[in-house]
Amino acid sequence: MGIDPRGFGKKIRALRKQRKLTLANLAEITRRSVSLLSQIETGRVSPSFSSMQIIAEALRVSIGQLIAEEDKMEEKDHALLKPKARKVLTSLGGVHHQLLSRDLGPPFEFVTNELPPGTSTGKELYTHDGMECGLLLEGELEVQIGENIYHLRPGDSITLKSSIPHRISNLGKKRAKAVWVNSVPMIFSTR
Repeated sequence: MGIDPRGFGKKIRALRKQRKLTLANLAEITRRSVSLLSQIETGRVSPSFSSMQIIAEALRVSIGQLIAEEDKMEEKDHALLKPKARKVLTSLGGVHHQLLSRDLGPPFEFVTNELPPGTSTGKELYTHDGMECGLLLEGELEVQIGENIYHLRPGDSITLKSSIPHRISNLGKKRAKAVWVNSVPMIFSTR
C-alpha cells in the first residue's frame, strides 16, 4: 500500500495552515524553497527523506503522522502481513521505505529500504532518537556517519547511534535493498 503524494501534501498544507504559517514562513524554517514546498503540498514532487523529516519537525509532528491512515487496526497478539498490504513511503528519486510490521504500534521500527542507483536519504546528514541497525541484502550502500564513511556489500550489517548525523547513499549501478531496524520509530511513527 503506497503513500499517496497528494494526501501527504494535503496533510502538510493543513498542518502548516493550522499553525498559521505561510509557505514563506515554512521555507525559512526548513531552508527549503517556497517553490519546492508548494510542489510537495500539491503532490507534484516527492521530497527526499531528509526533507520529509525537516518538514515534519518544523510542523512539530512525525513523518508517520503525515502518512498515517485514519482507520485504526484492531489489536492482536500476532498477525501475518502480505507484501501488498504493507505501508510504503516513497521519497525523492524513488527511494522506498516499507514498514514490515503490521501497524505502527511496536516500540521499534522494522523496515526495508530500497534505493535505486544514484539515490540517497538526502543531500544533508540527519539525526533522530535511538539506535539503528541495517543489513544489506542486495546492491551496495555507502553509509556516512559523521566524518566516517562505510561501504556495505550484501551480507554486511551496520549499527549506529541515530543521534550522530548520518546519511545512506547508493553509489552503485544496481538497486540496493536493506533491512533496517530503528530502536525508536521515526519513519512510520505517530509519536
